[in-house]
Amino acid sequence: MRVRDAISALTPPGDSVICIDDAHLLDDLSALVVHQLILTKTVRVVLTIRSGMPAPDAVTALWKDRLVERLDLQALSVDETGTLIEAVLGGQLESRTVRGLWTLSCGNVLYIRQLVDEEVSAHRLENVAGVWIWNGQPVISPRLNDLVAARMGRLTPRVLDVVDALALCEPLDVDVLIQVTSPGAVEEAETQGLIDLTAKLNYIRHVTLAHPLFGEVRRARCGALRKARICGHIATELSTYPCVDMRDAVQRAILILDSDIEPEATQLLHAARCAMQLLDLELAERLVRASVRAGAGVEAQTQWAITLTTLGRGVEAQQVLAELEGAGLPDEDIATTSAVRAAIVLWMLGDPGFAQRILDAAAGNAKRSGATGPHTAVQASLAAATGNPNSAIRAAKVALSDRLDDFHSAIATFASVISLGELGRIREMRAAADTILEIAERSPEAAQLKFALGQFQSAALRTSGHLDDMLRCGEQLCQHTVDTPGNLSALAAMLHGHTDLAFGRLTTAVRWLREARADYAIERLHARAWRALNLAWLAQAYGKNGDGEAASEAATELANVRPADFPYVDMDCALAEAWVNAAEGALNEAITSAQCAAEIARERGQLANEVLCLQTATQFGDVSTVQRLAQLVDEVEGPRAVAAYVHASALKTADGPALLKAADQYANFGDRVAAADACAQAALGLGAAGHRGTALSAHAATLRLAAECQCLHTPALRELAEPIAFTGRQREIVRLATQGLTNREIAERLVLSVRTVEGHLYRASRRAGVTNRGDLVAILGGG
Repeated sequence: MRVRDAISALTPPGDSVICIDDAHLLDDLSALVVHQLILTKTVRVVLTIRSGMPAPDAVTALWKDRLVERLDLQALSVDETGTLIEAVLGGQLESRTVRGLWTLSCGNVLYIRQLVDEEVSAHRLENVAGVWIWNGQPVISPRLNDLVAARMGRLTPRVLDVVDALALCEPLDVDVLIQVTSPGAVEEAETQGLIDLTAKLNYIRHVTLAHPLFGEVRRARCGALRKARICGHIATELSTYPCVDMRDAVQRAILILDSDIEPEATQLLHAARCAMQLLDLELAERLVRASVRAGAGVEAQTQWAITLTTLGRGVEAQQVLAELEGAGLPDEDIATTSAVRAAIVLWMLGDPGFAQRILDAAAGNAKRSGATGPHTAVQASLAAATGNPNSAIRAAKVALSDRLDDFHSAIATFASVISLGELGRIREMRAAADTILEIAERSPEAAQLKFALGQFQSAALRTSGHLDDMLRCGEQLCQHTVDTPGNLSALAAMLHGHTDLAFGRLTTAVRWLREARADYAIERLHARAWRALNLAWLAQAYGKNGDGEAASEAATELANVRPADFPYVDMDCALAEAWVNAAEGALNEAITSAQCAAEIARERGQLANEVLCLQTATQFGDVSTVQRLAQLVDEVEGPRAVAAYVHASALKTADGPALLKAADQYANFGDRVAAADACAQAALGLGAAGHRGTALSAHAATLRLAAECQCLHTPALRELAEPIAFTGRQREIVRLATQGLTNREIAERLVLSVRTVEGHLYRASRRAGVTNRGDLVAILGGG
């Protein structure tokens, strides 16, 4: 009778749906009611059951007897996790944050929700420059603790020992875990689903916790004395086993630091170097700092500075070495540490003048000790950064002929990579880059330098037009920085964004470059040179999208952070200015910016850079670039110089078929933006010449390329889309008018009289068939 009454109460007239969450928690009578309710087919029922939890027989019979359809929901993937959290937060999520939250939650939606809510409330997950970034160090809330504890179940003291041992040190070899706990405890933990065993080799099985949050919960509850005892017990047991690889050395050193065992300075320094080689930067910094406290000496302090630099903490790094230089060291140590310090000041703080003063102050120490090689290496790097490629190459050769440590060998070779790339000598640049990679593979001090190399090498491959090689270079490096904190994470995002920008994948380029901007906006990161480059590329990407407001905002931020007297960033900053002007409609200013950048590059001998600047001016419609590009074809290696010359020559003679050929050449090496511009110019020229069929084909090709570029909106495409044909100056003034500028503001921007602006707008209105400025702006999409 009670079941019938319940069913009657739950079946109101009409079409109804009953949802039952956590149906595995129903008592037997309630489960019977649900079962009978479904049999009556008078109402639709949706039930949820948590995987792995026992449910009443009446509930499990529902899908066993095929009375309901069972749908097993899988945990979210990394991408799905990111999409969900971004929808909740209403903004872009940093890629490393996505992976960190997914790793911790294993894609469990309930855990994700609790983590995000708690981390946002505690301001550990924050919006920085429009991107949500997590510090990666959760504090387990009581609610989340209860959820995870319920998943773990009731733990006996001996099983708790197993879980706590792995919470403090995982993975562990199963034999080691058995020795520090007991065989029965490990078996019981496995039966309860608390641990996983993974075969590493035929005779070695590694043990980890079944869920990362198990470790977080237990570490939060583990007292200092218990933690020290467990870590000491594990460290003592591991000392009876040989170290198989670098990970073993790092693991053992960390255990000793967390125990009450007295650490050895040399052991800590060795482990720090291993952690650096593995790019486990935060552990490397902790270990090397401990080795300094333990008295490891000058070598440890130099390693500490390099590690801090890799974490993006350049100010702290140079201060560590500054204090070391005043500690009464021998001349050779002062010479070496001053060279490292100067390199940090140059590339992290973007201050060539300060770097030169550091070298000058220690020049006597270097000369007296004969340790001039490190100083010459950094001097070569200074020459490269300040726009003297030929001097840089000469200095690098001198430095590399001397006896150098791995760090300074890499610094000298950097100078060659940068300068050979700017000169367009790509084959030699590749050989120099391979040398750095060899050094980085064997040297903890130089391990992180391969990521800066990625930026330098990518710049050369981009300017020369070897974009497929640029892509491969980035992919090989970025896979190592998936969860790396600090400067390397930002560098990896930059490298992704720079590559997408080169290929014209503008939406994804903006996403990656916004992420890097947010990383660099964090106060502890001091990489001014990299930050400036990233903002320059972001402004270029926005400019190519035609988003003048966002491009101008990025350019303004760039002006505020750009290092003074640091010519290495000059070309990209000038191109950023050019694309901002182009997006705002000031086309003559855009051409002038690109031409000025080309002239500066020419004066410095940066021929490959000059090609890219002249190509950009050509995309804006400048036909004066032909003569110089004809000369550069024979001096700069790579397909870009040839394509740019064909483009400029065809544009000057209004040769539509030749413009299409240039577009094909650009597309063949991957520059879709330039290809789309050349196609648009071809369509305009062919249409004006009366070749309607070919013009339509060129127009269609332009639209296809623009679609591949993800929202491309360049001056050439805007001109192609305009319903009225204007002169160049009319188009520029009309474009500025659609941006909302008054006639006086347009006159000031273009250095014209107000009457001249009014005259151009009048004639443009006549062409458009309207009688006033407002109607002209309205039909062209202005406000």
